[in-house]
Parts: sequence; C-alpha cells; structure tokens
Amino acid sequence: MRLCTCLALSILALPAITAAAPAEDAHALVAKYATLLKDLPRLKAEKKPLPKEALLDLVYARLVRETQPEIRQILLVARQFLLEAKIPNSKAIPEDVRDLLSSIDNSFGLELAAQVPPDSPALELVAAVKPDYLCFIAWHASGGGFVPQKEAEAAQRAFAYLEQVFEKNPSREVRIQALLAGADLNSRPRLVPATKAYVDRLEAFAPGHPAIAKWREWLIQAAKDDLVAPKVGNQIPAFKVKDFDKANLEITPATFKGKYWLLDFWATWCGPCRAELPNLHKAFAKYQGRGLEVLSLSWDKKAQDITTFRKDPGHPMPWRHAFPQGELAKALNATFQVRGIPHVLLVGPDGKILATTEDLRGDKLDQTLEKYLPGSK
Repeated sequence: MRLCTCLALSILALPAITAAAPAEDAHALVAKYATLLKDLPRLKAEKKPLPKEALLDLVYARLVRETQPEIRQILLVARQFLLEAKIPNSKAIPEDVRDLLSSIDNSFGLELAAQVPPDSPALELVAAVKPDYLCFIAWHASGGGFVPQKEAEAAQRAFAYLEQVFEKNPSREVRIQALLAGADLNSRPRLVPATKAYVDRLEAFAPGHPAIAKWREWLIQAAKDDLVAPKVGNQIPAFKVKDFDKANLEITPATFKGKYWLLDFWATWCGPCRAELPNLHKAFAKYQGRGLEVLSLSWDKKAQDITTFRKDPGHPMPWRHAFPQGELAKALNATFQVRGIPHVLLVGPDGKILATTEDLRGDKLDQTLEKYLPGSK
C-alpha cells in the first residue's frame, strides 16, 4: 500500500527549486543517506524497524515543502534509491506493472537530469551508493530516446553533461565517476578510441585507481574484437532468429545472400523509430523492385504490440520481422552494439556492411540506397 501511495505521489508536480539560505548541511545529509542506503539490505533482512529517513512517505512530504536547492536535490536522489529498494525482483512482477514501473523510472530519470546540476552534492550520494547511476542521469540529460533526435546528438548531450560534472563538481570521487561513466557509455557501442580517451584521463587524474586495470584489459580485448565488429566494411555477424509471420522459418544472414538488405532494430513504443517509418515505407516501395529487403528486429515486450501496430494501414511494415526475446535479444544487442533505437545497418549482396544508422535516417536513407541500388539510366 505504501508503494502505491508513493507512486501516486510521484506524479504530483514538485515546486520549482529556488535559491535559499542553507539551513542544513548538504554533505551531512549525503553521509546520512549513504549510510542508510548501504545498511538498508541488512535492516530489511533482519526485519528491523527502518529509520524515518527511509520512509518514502516522509521523503515525499519533505520534498513538497523543501526549498533549499541542494537539500531537495539530495532528497530526489534518495527517493529514487529508496523506491528501487522497495520494488521486488522484476521477474516476480506482472508485465503491465513492469511497464508502468519502467515509465516511472524514466520520468524520475528525466526529473533528476533536469533538477540535479553537475555541481550538486547530490551526485556525491550517487557516487557513494550507486556509481553507475551517473550514466543513467547523463543519458536522461541528453533526452535519450525520449525526444526526436539522432543517436549521435543524444550521445553528445550525455557526454556534455558528464564534462560539466567533471569540471564543476567539487568532489574528487564524483569527478572520477564522471570519467568512468564516459568510458562506460562509449564502451557500450564499442567506440574504442573514445573509451581509451576517458581511461587515459582517469589514469592522469587518479593514478592507481582500481578501475584502470579493468579498463585496460577491456581495451585490449576490444581491439581484437574490432576486427569483426559490425562496422562498414566488415562482414555482418552471424545470427539466427525466427520469422515473426512464419514461425516455422528461421532467418539468418544467408537468407539475404545476393541481395541488399536493411537490418532494423526498432520498437512500437519508440518515438524516433515511428518517425522514421514513413521514410522506410517509401524506401521499401521504391527499392523493393530493385532487390531490397528489410528485416526489422523488435525491442517490444509483447508480440501482440507488434501485431496490433502493423494492422494500422498507416504503417503495415510489409517486410520481414522477428521478435527476439530474453537472452537472444541481449546477445543480438551485444553483437550488433545496439545502444539505442532506431539502429539500422545496410548489408550488401556479399554480406558486408555498407552503411550504418547515421546514413540511413531521414533523407539520407534514400540517398544511400540510390547509391547502391540506382534506377535504370
């Protein structure tokens, strides 16, 4: 019941942060919540009463009336961590509830990115309790997949936020975490030179930090893996998925041997993906007769969402589809270095990658396809 109350309260608009003379020491509050959050699992396991600071109802009540900017920023972060601690294992939650919690999580992420500036002491709480959460905040500071923009533009905004954290936050540990977050975000799409740049900066700023050795090992392995990475000029990685419309059929790269084809990662809930569909439909209608095929791999959580979406005559998506789930979906995302969607590759008749997302969105999609599949002269 308390969780429901907290979720309901979360939709209330919090008052805007306004400057006020500090009446409470922000660093003392960070230390208090850091200790509490680290000790929370033990207290819950031993079924001991929680201190009042751990009661979400009281945190929300204080947020509503708190006017000190730094204190409110700390409370926002504490609220997020306390709420996460109350949510049971996601596998035990019904799918529709998981979707709701995911939406709430993203809403909180956007709120944190908007209200927690790079120099805030609230980031000390992040560094102390859940350091990798800085990546989450940075991605939401970019707008991520929540606003129409290219993946590269979102990445630039995320890294700009991390740079501001490194330049402005007085905490050395927070600045270290900003560099680690930069390495982490660059490593996900396997941008090896950019990842190395952050690791080099970390070594210069914090010599001997234990994370440096791990990242050096990652860089060595990534350099080897780069030889077979899904980039222009390389062979398309092997994969196998079931045809969404013909479940008895399997689709592999060999399915498209001798043809030009697009591999498209998307989802019905993805605004930028839906914005690209008119271009994709036009391109398919124009180039299908010249040998183009399309395979769309959905990030949706339910197959019915895809079926319902395609029944709309405005976007029938009349090409090949697959709906990988679970470990297969994770493996495909890792293999194709998918950081966000839409994520698109153009593959040639010999199985080599000809173009990637940046050259396959908007007007560039038609321009790129015309280059490889020109009409009769």
